[in-house]
Parts: sequence; structure tokens; C-alpha cells
Amino acid sequence: MVKKHPHKLSRRGFVVGAAAVAASTAAASVALGGCQSVSAQQAVYDSVRSQFPKAKLEYLDVDPAQVLPHTEMTMVDSVEYLRETQNFELPLGSLVYQSSDTQALVVAPGASSKALIRLGLVQLDSGNFSPFLDEALGSGEDYVIYDARASSDAVVWVECNMVHGLWRVYAAHIISGAVGEGILQEPHLLDEGVESHVPPQVALSGTKVYWTVMPDAAGPAATEDSYLKAVELNAVATQASVEPKIVYTSHGRMIATPLVSGDLITFVPRVDTDAVYYQLTTMDIATDTVQNIAILPPSLRVSDAVWLGDGFAFGIEGNYDYAKGLSLFGTYLQLGDGQFLYTNKAPTSAAMRMESLTFVKSTKNVLGLDPANDSVAIVRFMQDCVAYGDIMAGVGEQNRLVIYTTVTSRMGLEKGRCRVRVFDAI
Repeated sequence: MVKKHPHKLSRRGFVVGAAAVAASTAAASVALGGCQSVSAQQAVYDSVRSQFPKAKLEYLDVDPAQVLPHTEMTMVDSVEYLRETQNFELPLGSLVYQSSDTQALVVAPGASSKALIRLGLVQLDSGNFSPFLDEALGSGEDYVIYDARASSDAVVWVECNMVHGLWRVYAAHIISGAVGEGILQEPHLLDEGVESHVPPQVALSGTKVYWTVMPDAAGPAATEDSYLKAVELNAVATQASVEPKIVYTSHGRMIATPLVSGDLITFVPRVDTDAVYYQLTTMDIATDTVQNIAILPPSLRVSDAVWLGDGFAFGIEGNYDYAKGLSLFGTYLQLGDGQFLYTNKAPTSAAMRMESLTFVKSTKNVLGLDPANDSVAIVRFMQDCVAYGDIMAGVGEQNRLVIYTTVTSRMGLEKGRCRVRVFDAI
């Protein structure tokens, strides 16, 4: 097992360390340069502070000197950190979402145009795949399965009628040890909506279910608030009626999918100001209290964000010339000391942490970043995999690395297949 060491102070680290001291002072005053900017951004900071007086709050005024490119770290093979413990196949076109150390949710192609998607669970130690929902519960009303997530205890999924823009959110407990269609207890309808609001994004921690309710930006409800809703599935199962709780209200559309990591859920609402600011936000799952907030520069949007113990990891898909150290597309990882580790690849999935490594998706490989040892572990992609390479099935804090890709035949003699690999730490 690779030992964890204090963050090494390299040549660039020395420069950055000095910059970090200045940056921490700047963050307190939320200053960016001109007098007008100081005033405007101080007002944004003060507005958020008044709403969440107990949360850890910062404004991401990042100097370029605080950003450490991953290309300056030592590249090593992942065998120094990881061993492959499983390798198995799933139906071609499957999407895999790690739900625990032992299983993952599989969103697989369905059997017909009326059942485009089916859901199942795969056991990570054996590769045994058990479909449990072959079509939407509302298939008779032209609903199809749209999206889903799982934990070790429950599954949540969204069904949509694509013609009329209708949607429903369902969730059900997982019966331990069961397989196939008998794996779920009775599903519960948690929410439903119409075309004025887009299909929800869903997340799950244990038996607590989260989903977004957001207006269509081009629809009649475009100026309405957005919500993050939650319900404890155990309460739904024991009571005749449980009203979902609005745990957060955003005065404007939220961005990025809510993501669970450990005891926190990360989401990205609008700051409650006239100008467009977004805030990376974590909420304690047990108490629904906001814990950490990082305000982004004006109009800067992230594709994903997740809390990884010391800070946020987030992806930026475009370039923002005015955002200083956050001006370039890529993935940024807060190191907890004022520094940011930067990977200059277009983000396609959120970051994941396992022990000393934080994993991010590169163009084709998955990279394990170890800032404590100034190393980058390269997970080699499989021969004959498609151009986008490996995709991470897990997000946030995990105990195993699960990746998957589509593998094709060089000679075109066989159909492609989804290949899953599971890695454990040495």
C-alpha cells in the first residue's frame, strides 16, 4: 500500500505556498482587482454569508500561481498503486454506476422501442448481472426509463413520456440477497411533473433519495425557482403518505448533477443575487444543513462538482479569460492548502478518491493523482477499446476503482462488448 506523506514542497510548491497565503487573505475580503470588482464581489460574499452563517465559505479568487498542472508531476504505472481483481462483460451500450464496494447499477439497452432502457445490478466480485426492471412502470402510458442511481440499500429512477414531456420519480428498497425481478420491494412514486420542468437529476445515499426540480429554460416556468428535494425512503415505506422535503431552494436554475460522497451531497445552485454567480455547495445528508460553499467567478459554470474531504473537485468545460487561475477548461482539485491540482483535459465525468489517489478521466486513460507523492498513476486502457477509452463508474469517496469501456474486434468479426474492470489498492 502506498503510504501517505505530507504535501511535498517542490520548486513550484514554494512559489505557490507564498501565493496561497496572499490568496487566503484575498478570499476573506473577496477582492479581485478594481474597486468596482471589490465592491460587487464583497456584496456577493456578504449575501451568501448572511444566508449560511455557520458554513465554511470562500470566494474562488484563484491566482494562476496557485494552480499546479498535473503534467509537472511524475508519471508512473498504476501497478505501483493498484491490482486488477475482476474483469467481466456487460451488454453492449451499458452505463455503469458504482453503488457500493460490492455492486453497481447497470443502465442497459432495452429490448424494444417501447422499452429503450432496462435496469439491473452487477456484483463486482463475480460479474453476475441481474436485470430487475425490463421496462418503465408506466410503459403502458408510453413512459420509458430515463435515468437511475442506486446505493447498497435502494434504487431511484426517473421515467419520462418523451412525447408529452411528462416525468415521474420512483424509488424502491433493495432486498438483500434477492436476484432478478424479485430484487426490489414495492416501488414508491415520489414526484411527477410536466414539460414546463425538465426531467429531474437524481442521487441516493443509503435510503435517502434526492432529486432536482428545475424549470425548462425555454419554457413558461423559466423564471421560477429550482429545488433540491429529498425523502427518507424508510419513512415512505412505513407511512401512508410522506411529503417530500425541499432541502434547498435556488432562485434560478441549478447546474451539474447532485453527487453523493461520504456523508455529504454536493450540488451547484445559483447565488441569490441579480448577477449570475454559482456556488459549489455541500449539505450534510443526516441534517440537511449546508456545510461548505465555494462561490465561483461571475457566470463561470462547472460540468460537475464533488466534495473530496479536503475540498471540491470540479470540471470546467469552457475557457473563461477573466477567471484568472480558473480560466482554462479541465478538472480542478482543491488541495486544502490554497493550491489547486489541474488536469488539462475536457471533463467528461466527476472525480473519485480512493485512499491516496484522486482519479480523473483523461482523453482515453483514467489518471490517479497523488499530490502527496507528486505522482500520477496511469491506468492503461484495454487494447481495441473505443476512442474515448475508459469511463469511471464511481464518484466521490470510494474503496474500489471500477472502470468500463466498449471493446471492439479489429477484424469486425464479433459484436462489440462492454468490458468492466475492478481495481483494489495494493
